[in-house]
Amino acid sequence: METRIEELEHVMQSEIEIGESLLRVMTQKQRTIVGLHGVQLTSIVIREEEMIRPFQQLEERRLRLSSEIAGRPVGDGQGTGVTVAELIRHLQPGDALRISTISARLRTVSERIIHMNEQNRILLQRSLRFVQETLRLVTDDHTRQLVDHRM
Repeated sequence: METRIEELEHVMQSEIEIGESLLRVMTQKQRTIVGLHGVQLTSIVIREEEMIRPFQQLEERRLRLSSEIAGRPVGDGQGTGVTVAELIRHLQPGDALRISTISARLRTVSERIIHMNEQNRILLQRSLRFVQETLRLVTDDHTRQLVDHRM
């Protein structure tokens, strides 16, 4: 039978694995945005969305386990989770080292996801402005129709 600490380690490791896979998909997304490959972008966004839900579920499970191990069940009115430092105070030294190491890896992956997401958001905003500016130029500041509907 798996202990709560082993279960927490397993959940955190799974989060890291999904996070790294998500980063690979986000990198592909960035390449398709830059390369203006709209068809590929749609399928990549779908894959990205399919990965986010399991990632969120693991996060919820990790938070619940961390709170239980620290003796502070979720929903006790003291906030939404336990810090790593607080969790480690409730663990044996060997367990604390393993959880701390995995936590650092998870934090790194999470920070990279946030950074990549921000980069992609900026690229999409710039692409939108480019399309809007191009349409404005082609339509003489929106005074001319782009398609002749008389046909």
